Amino acid sequence: MYKDTESDNKNSIGSAIQYFRDTYHISQSKLCKGLCSVSTLSRIEAGERDVDAFILETLLERLGKIPNQYELIVSDFDYEAYRRRTKIIKLIDNKAINEANKLIKDYGEFAAGKGSPHIQFILVCQANINELNGGYPETTIDILMEAISCTVPDFNTNVISDYFLSNSEFNIILDILHKMISLGMADRASKILDQIINYLYWHNQMEQNTRIYPKVAVIGGSLLLDQNDLDRALQICNKGIEMNKSSRRIDYLGELNLIKGQVLEKKYKALGLWETYDKEECVSLYLKAYHLFSFFDDITKAQEIRKHLQEEYKWVDID
Repeated sequence: MYKDTESDNKNSIGSAIQYFRDTYHISQSKLCKGLCSVSTLSRIEAGERDVDAFILETLLERLGKIPNQYELIVSDFDYEAYRRRTKIIKLIDNKAINEANKLIKDYGEFAAGKGSPHIQFILVCQANINELNGGYPETTIDILMEAISCTVPDFNTNVISDYFLSNSEFNIILDILHKMISLGMADRASKILDQIINYLYWHNQMEQNTRIYPKVAVIGGSLLLDQNDLDRALQICNKGIEMNKSSRRIDYLGELNLIKGQVLEKKYKALGLWETYDKEECVSLYLKAYHLFSFFDDITKAQEIRKHLQEEYKWVDID
């Protein structure tokens, strides 16, 4: 929710940004890297400058905060930009491609010179449209790479740990990773996964990373399982399950238990120990995954697990 505020509250958002930046011991240069200049951030924190709401949103998200929990001063431009964005996203969701393309072009002219978050939004929309139009998947990846480079220009040089990423920026990177895996681009996907894991390691104090890691673990665990990097896949899954428990959420927990079960099964078979292994841990993991998928009405995955338990483990009474 965005509210108009009185002039004496204009510095509240700047004070909040400075407070959280100091709390997490983040320098100005690292927080605003790729987004705005240090001098601009200094003026924001001092309350001396009105700034594009989308830059403020990104700064808050980079600090692990949800923007709608804070009062932002919304200018006429900001309000109109939100209105246009909402309409464009709705058109893309409804697959009204021609109309969406027209509004994206208009938005580009409307937001020209207003900052990198606007260019990033346009590029993400273009990537989505390319995918909807049945364009080359590689083109979608190229557009998304250009999008993330708007605010993380060093993305291709393995130094994203120098940044503090917003949820929007992180989701673009995860989308790139997922699409590369789908296309069998294992080498490039592995490099990006390494960047992500390294980033999460160096920024483990940030609250939102507890929520992000399980999703990363599902994508990364599947990739490493396919590459037979079983020890690392197991390590990532274990940490993802631990993170899920600490956040008291069950998102991705079914997938994580399933992947961990598959990893252990593959590992013991590769070591020639499968016949002597008591298999209790694998059965437990598969059953947890089965019940979680059933709870979320993912019948296809639940039935696949049921079939595997019956065929591999001679498990009959699953319910």
